Amino acid sequence: MGRARPTGGGLMAAGLRRRLRLILSLGDFVMLALFVYIGQRDHDLVDPANPLWGVLQSTLVFAAPWALAGAWLGAFPAAADFAPRAFLSRSLNAWLVTALLGLLLRSAVLGRAVLPTVFVWATLGFGGLFVLGWRLLVVGAWHWTGRRPAPARGA
Repeated sequence: MGRARPTGGGLMAAGLRRRLRLILSLGDFVMLALFVYIGQRDHDLVDPANPLWGVLQSTLVFAAPWALAGAWLGAFPAAADFAPRAFLSRSLNAWLVTALLGLLLRSAVLGRAVLPTVFVWATLGFGGLFVLGWRLLVVGAWHWTGRRPAPARGA
């Protein structure tokens, strides 16, 4: 007969599914950077001399624990192992670990011994909203591309 074709959505679906870990990693980093930038902007903490470097530094403080906790807790599944409910619950678990580790790391980098409770809750809530919201969109895209009929052969 011939080679098996990817089901559901043709090239876009196949690309999404084949590159799932890369797409997740890049999207997570962008969401963390956006969370950091909005927080710095709203609290007038953006470094006018080099705003990109300041955002990048603070983003890395959360991205490093996210990569470690996410890998450890299974938040970066292979496409063959992707199950939406497990993916979202593992992502939530990884975020809870990441937020606390990131806050402690940020506190150490800035030389602060105290973490304001409001900042902890804001990081857990808003940071989680960014990262988990993005991952919810991934689940939607996964579902959408998996349900589309395969393109017709030939033409």
